[in-house]
Amino acid sequence: MKRKFNIPAFFLAAWLLILGLPHSAAAAEQDAGFWAIFSSTDHFESADDASRWRYWFDAQARYFDPGSVANQYLVRPGIGYDLNNNVTVWAGYARFRTQNTAGAYADEDRFWQQLTWTAAHWDQSSLSMRVRLEERSVSIGDDLGWVLRYMVKYAQPIGDSGNRTFFASLEPFFLLRETDWGGSSGLRQNRLSIGVTWKLSDRTSLDTGYMNQYSWADAGEDRMYHHGVVNLKMKF
Repeated sequence: MKRKFNIPAFFLAAWLLILGLPHSAAAAEQDAGFWAIFSSTDHFESADDASRWRYWFDAQARYFDPGSVANQYLVRPGIGYDLNNNVTVWAGYARFRTQNTAGAYADEDRFWQQLTWTAAHWDQSSLSMRVRLEERSVSIGDDLGWVLRYMVKYAQPIGDSGNRTFFASLEPFFLLRETDWGGSSGLRQNRLSIGVTWKLSDRTSLDTGYMNQYSWADAGEDRMYHHGVVNLKMKF
């Protein structure tokens, strides 16, 4: 049976895209980039197959301004617990290494806590949210940074096969305190993503898409990146 087109869900996705476009983009310095991601999250196995505990792991290689040496690498493990069928709380740690255009390295230790929530469903479409708090310690500065991130994501199947899903997400970043490495507090970054999830098997999928990453600068021009993103997802 042909799936009906979901008008309210369509307008929600369009609203996310419009809201995520920075109004001052014309004044920003613009570059291209590419992110390669491997991620895995699922329930831990249990004897009764009803465990509420989950694991989280992702590893990323981020390449900014191809042709330069501006790169970033990270690993991020975590553990979660289902409060109910729609809400999960998480805690974890991340290790970052960043290389700037001059070839110098900076390391970062990042502890994080988050809540994920499947907020609504329309037919087979869904709206999910994630709130993440990060405590960031960077080798190039002395201050501890507190960052609040809020992501809203819309997903809707494409066609009748069940093997493709369109997604759109919006994620602003707020620095909760001024630091000597991250600038003044307030809205510092926004990420807008659109793409398609391809189901490869029952335990493997591939996200392919575009991310618009906008960063506000205290002095000088803001910066906008246009990233291609590939995320291989596997459950063990």
